[in-house]
Amino acid sequence: MDIKILVIADNHNFARAGEAVKELSDVLSNYNLGFKEAVIMPESQKEGIYKIMSYMASGDSFVIVCGGINDDSRITQETAAAVFKKELIRSKDAADLMMLVYESNKKQFNPSNEKTCYFPENSFIIPNQNSGISGFYMTEPVFFAAMPLEPKNAVNMFKNHILGKMLGKLGINYFIRLRKYKLFGLKEKEFDNLFEKLKKIEEYDLSYEFSYGEFIISAAVNGISTQKLNENIKTTDNKVHGIFKDYLYGYDDDELHIVCSYLLKENGAKIAVAESLTGGYISDKLTDMPGASAYFVYGGVVYSNKAKTDILGVDNDVIEKDGAVSEKCAMEMASKVREKASADIGIAVTGFAGPKTEYDNFPVGTVFIALSSPKVKEVRKYLFSGTRADIKAYTAKMALFWIYRLIVGTQNRNEI
Repeated sequence: MDIKILVIADNHNFARAGEAVKELSDVLSNYNLGFKEAVIMPESQKEGIYKIMSYMASGDSFVIVCGGINDDSRITQETAAAVFKKELIRSKDAADLMMLVYESNKKQFNPSNEKTCYFPENSFIIPNQNSGISGFYMTEPVFFAAMPLEPKNAVNMFKNHILGKMLGKLGINYFIRLRKYKLFGLKEKEFDNLFEKLKKIEEYDLSYEFSYGEFIISAAVNGISTQKLNENIKTTDNKVHGIFKDYLYGYDDDELHIVCSYLLKENGAKIAVAESLTGGYISDKLTDMPGASAYFVYGGVVYSNKAKTDILGVDNDVIEKDGAVSEKCAMEMASKVREKASADIGIAVTGFAGPKTEYDNFPVGTVFIALSSPKVKEVRKYLFSGTRADIKAYTAKMALFWIYRLIVGTQNRNEI
């Protein structure tokens, strides 16, 4: 059986259309499945959509449609009804769910919104608790499923309501999930040794990728039921944690800066940042999460020596004797920024991102990171490689990992 994907780009939103194809492709690839073809059509091309849908629905096919179902349009339902010669029938379940979601989101519900709650007869509803606009699927004469163009949410709808039925028709009697483990702070040789150890005790297929000091392990975990799949994921989680516990900061879509921000907020800890070579990179990342004012007090770019002394208050003798890129300067920066901002944690970075000048007292890539808290004062020297942008990214991620390690190593704010 061939799998075919049709994406109808609402309002010519081809970026979201491409994202939807990629997301669906990633899910299918977990089962060594792929689509035979994918077509993206603008919503305005009604005749073209009809021709493509008619072609895809011929023969022994699985047809997945994403888009053409929204507040203003039901072109997917209308076209499917025409292709399969079926009448459009109002779904009370879809209408009730839409009204409930709209009310919970304080969004005005009008009777005209219900036009998206009409589906070809003998359809089954794919509920959508996100926007309230449901999808639908049919099993005859071909397997046909359609969802709104909400890429990540559409994939969840597909996985929760369609995937199992599709796999059953294909004779695949297990569920699979690609579980990702996010690691930081490991040298490549250290990682290789621990990864080999994991492969000896883990039965599922393992792979990894590396980017800016971060290792991401992927494990293709399967199970004969969703319950068994979840049990196997938990077992794999425990194995990975047992080996990489000092470096494992998150799972799947977790990002280091968001994890750090969440931990700061949950622990009621206030942070202030003094940046030289990273030019505000760390502060930018720490303020990505809504409600950042609860934990982020201050972020300052003290790039020049004068800024370090006049604005931050670093002792001029330290810079003259040891240099702006030095252990003592980094520690002074972290301590001063914490004190001036009345924060629980002060973190600072200074270094050479390149290109090298005759005045540099260390090689390009030399970075000092310092952390100051009432109970911890630490500074370390690193040598990062790559381009100027690479060195800045490495430095920012390492600083964030310091914050992560500090907080997870304490039980409450009073221990920071």
